Amino acid sequence: DILPDGTKIAAGTSLFYYPLGMGRDPQRYEDPDVFRPERWIPFNKPSDFDFPVFQAGPRICLGMKMAILEAKIVTCMILKKFTFTLLPGEKEKIVPSLMLTMSVCNSLNQDSFNLWLIPKSCQ
Repeated sequence: DILPDGTKIAAGTSLFYYPLGMGRDPQRYEDPDVFRPERWIPFNKPSDFDFPVFQAGPRICLGMKMAILEAKIVTCMILKKFTFTLLPGEKEKIVPSLMLTMSVCNSLNQDSFNLWLIPKSCQ
């Protein structure tokens, strides 16, 4: 058989799928064992083939959309318990975005759509 990247697999060869190891590959992610959420800012959705948690291609996980919906619901439930305020100096940077949908931008150059917040209190 031949893998999508052209690698030939001999008959009788055993292949193992190891998504935990793939997500901790230093060739793919710098310092993969270090918790650094800022590595995902700005967020660019990885290819389904680069982020193998839900598989990719014609056999994609049937529960993927449900799992993502559950993650969004949990995030909303957590965020409801906080109030937020903008970092000092951020309010002056906010301008209408030139995007098709109505959104805000925190740069006159239209190159940053991040609003930096500080949690004020937890209820």
